[in-house]
Amino acid sequence: MPYVATRHNPVIVHIISAVFGLIALIILLHLAFILLEANPGNPLVNFIADCANWFAWLFKDMFTQIEDPKVRAVVNYGIAALIYLAIGGILSGVGRRRWRD
Repeated sequence: MPYVATRHNPVIVHIISAVFGLIALIILLHLAFILLEANPGNPLVNFIADCANWFAWLFKDMFTQIEDPKVRAVVNYGIAALIYLAIGGILSGVGRRRWRD
């Protein structure tokens, strides 16, 4: 039987990708709520905002000179989401190489 190379990623790689993807999704969902002017009194909107603010605490006030609050939110939270996706991608790549079968 011939040798067939398959691309099988360890469970830890899937977990890392899922966690960082979920964090980016929460931040982007909060950003969508801001852009669509969702009701901040809604419990779901409030919960997502709290989670996104906790994850993006380092980035949420990075650019304060932008006058339009929606554009400021897109820039600040967008950078946070991109950074989380990049970190997740890097860690997943390292995990794939480290725990190769």
